[in-house]
Amino acid sequence: MKNILLLAIILSFSLANAQQDLYLPNPHRNWYEPEDPETVFFGLSTYFPIGLSHSSLSNDYELNAGIQLEVNVFITPQFVAGVYGKWHEGEVSNIEKIGNISETNFSEYGVSLGYYQAINREFNYLITANIGGVSLRNSVPFSSGSFRENGTSYKLGGELGYRFNQTIAVFARVSPYYLNLDINNAAYMDYLNKHFLVDVGFGLRVHLHNPNG
Repeated sequence: MKNILLLAIILSFSLANAQQDLYLPNPHRNWYEPEDPETVFFGLSTYFPIGLSHSSLSNDYELNAGIQLEVNVFITPQFVAGVYGKWHEGEVSNIEKIGNISETNFSEYGVSLGYYQAINREFNYLITANIGGVSLRNSVPFSSGSFRENGTSYKLGGELGYRFNQTIAVFARVSPYYLNLDINNAAYMDYLNKHFLVDVGFGLRVHLHNPNG
């Protein structure tokens, strides 16, 4: 009888441990701690837009540094989906082609899909594809008036990150993109509307986790 009771206790403990193991997530190399999977990370960065094409933004603007905010959620340990917003300004250097504009405020809001991979405990990389709606608010000299122009941005991004610990990381990013504006000007249609640019920048990430998977 004692042997049967002892066997029943051992089986009970074994079943309890087995059930607990079923609810533990499988460790993945992208998790900074195996028992603490990645769930979401926030990013704040500064960037410098550089024009690459024969277009108005490349030739007739002085583009200033900007800032970008983003939120990314892990769909799987490797794939993320996110939203972002970015803002910068630019001053017109050639009003003959651009028109009577003193400065332009650029804003962009979009969505992204990305692939995240840990190289080792400290270093990681993230590759993203982004699409966003772009708005240009143009200011008129010596006037309080302004007018807007709109377009769409198609972007690829590559960044290398370095993690100080489980929560804080820094990164450097390069993001080439194609910007298609909707400006109605028959004389300079392609020149004003079709742009190839690249954002070069760096920033800070904050990783949040879910210990229960």
